[in-house]
Amino acid sequence: MHRLGLVPREHPVIIFDPHGEYKNFAGRQVHRYKTRMNLAKAVGRAWQSRRSFVIAYVPGVEDKSALRREAYWLAELVWAMSDGNRIVAAVFEEFAEYAEGNAQDKSPIGRLWTGGRKFGVWAFAVFQRSAEVPKTIWNNSPRKVIGAQGSPTDKRRVVDELGCSPADVDDLGVRNVALSMYAPEIGEVVRTKTHYLYSQAAGSFERVAAYVKQAEYLRDDYSHDQKSMDNDRLYRMGVV
Repeated sequence: MHRLGLVPREHPVIIFDPHGEYKNFAGRQVHRYKTRMNLAKAVGRAWQSRRSFVIAYVPGVEDKSALRREAYWLAELVWAMSDGNRIVAAVFEEFAEYAEGNAQDKSPIGRLWTGGRKFGVWAFAVFQRSAEVPKTIWNNSPRKVIGAQGSPTDKRRVVDELGCSPADVDDLGVRNVALSMYAPEIGEVVRTKTHYLYSQAAGSFERVAAYVKQAEYLRDDYSHDQKSMDNDRLYRMGVV
C-alpha cells in the first residue's frame, strides 16, 4: 500500500487499522482516531472540505467479533458518505482477522465490493492468505497484488486466477529470501526488496517489485549474485 502507488495522492483514504500500523500512507500524514464519535466528526469535516486526507480508525479491540463490529461500522460510514461525485479509498488492513470465512460476503464490507464502485468507492483488503477471505472480496477485486504464498491452497487460487505457473509464485519467495540482509542494529535478517504478481484482470499478470524503505541502505552491501538478481529486470520497479 505504501510503495506500489495504488491510490493517487488526490484521493481521500479511510483505513481500518486494527493494529495501529499506519502513521503515514505513501508519504501522506495519517490522522488516527480511537473512537467512533471522534472519527466520524473528523471524516465529516474532512469530506466537507473537499480536500484530500488520510484518516485511520484504530478501535483498540482484539476479539474477532468486536473487530468485525467496528469494521462493519466503518464500512457503513464509507457507504453513507460516498456520493458518486468523488473517489474515496477504503482500506481494510488485516482483513482475514475479522472476515466471516471464505464464502459469499453479504456484510457492509462486502457491499462496498459489490456496489461501491458506482458510487466512487475504491475498496482494498490487505491479508496474508487468500483462502481465508470471502470469494465476494476476491472475485470483485479487479486489481490484485500477490506476494509470496506459503500454503498450497493459496498458491492454487493464485495460479487459477492469474493464469501464472506455480513456478511464478514460488519465485516471489525465493527472491525475497535471496535479497534479505542482516541488519546489525536489530540483530535480525530483514527483507530489502519484495516481489509481487500484479493483475488487473483474470488470466493476466505482470511482475512488479518494491524496495523496503527502512532496509534500502542494506543494498549497499549486496553480494555480486544479489546485485545480479536485483538488476535482472524480470520484475518492474515503481508504481503499478
